[in-house]
Amino acid sequence: MEGLYVAAIVPYDDNGAIDDELIRRLVERNLDEGAAGFFVEGSSGECFLLTPEERLHLFEVFAEYKDRCTLFAHVGSCGTDEAVRYATAAKQMGYQRVAATPPIYFGYSPAAVASYYDDIASAIGEGVYYYNIPMNTHRTLDFYDADTRAMFASGSIAGFKHTNLDLYEMDRLRAINPDLKIFGGFENLMVAFLAMGCDGFVGSTFNFTLPHFTAIMRAFESGDLDTARDLQIKANNLMEVIMREGLFPSIKHAMTARGFDVGEVRKPFLPLGAEAAARVDRAIADNLIG
Repeated sequence: MEGLYVAAIVPYDDNGAIDDELIRRLVERNLDEGAAGFFVEGSSGECFLLTPEERLHLFEVFAEYKDRCTLFAHVGSCGTDEAVRYATAAKQMGYQRVAATPPIYFGYSPAAVASYYDDIASAIGEGVYYYNIPMNTHRTLDFYDADTRAMFASGSIAGFKHTNLDLYEMDRLRAINPDLKIFGGFENLMVAFLAMGCDGFVGSTFNFTLPHFTAIMRAFESGDLDTARDLQIKANNLMEVIMREGLFPSIKHAMTARGFDVGEVRKPFLPLGAEAAARVDRAIADNLIG
């Protein structure tokens, strides 16, 4: 296990601009807690709600930490040219890994999706991490499709961020290409992902739950499965509440409640109401360690 990677949020100042100094405070906090690195501009990072200029700027801020941890740059876009632009910029800034959601909105064929990853990989000279999050992209994988299987075996895909509850799917990815690195992306199944041999874990809630999930990882790796399961159940009690109330607004609320005024998630997301915020606070107090 490489360790736990924080799917970084984006803090905004009172004018709605990205708050660089607060990013640095949050990064230092997570590094002190033992983060292996950061997944930058994923769903938690409001990737598709940022302007192109903001996306490049955000890559620059996190690149300051390239010598202290491993950085994933999420470059997913609706178009190949834009994704290539972000990917080449991130690699020039020193990012070790590039990830991308498949292109969304249009119903692209598997061959078209494969060409998107081929073009990004060709531009940066290395494989890309397929960001598999079907609940957001509404694109599922068909392992019986020849173009899909060829894509995963081609070298254009270096690995996966598997934000999917389907563990069988993770296993079948490895069956196609045993060299793929696979990172779990759903905190509520971390123990199961560990048991299936994932290479690491990327979590949205790690922005404020990292000590709790580090305890799960350490218990599992030491063979203390009872403790790992007990801590996972507590984490899932919390996850159930924040997923119901709204994952990303809940994370930002939790961070602000901890003294980091990160602002709200951009519209059309809505902030938590007072009652929802109270339920999140109660679930955190009842279940979270650290």
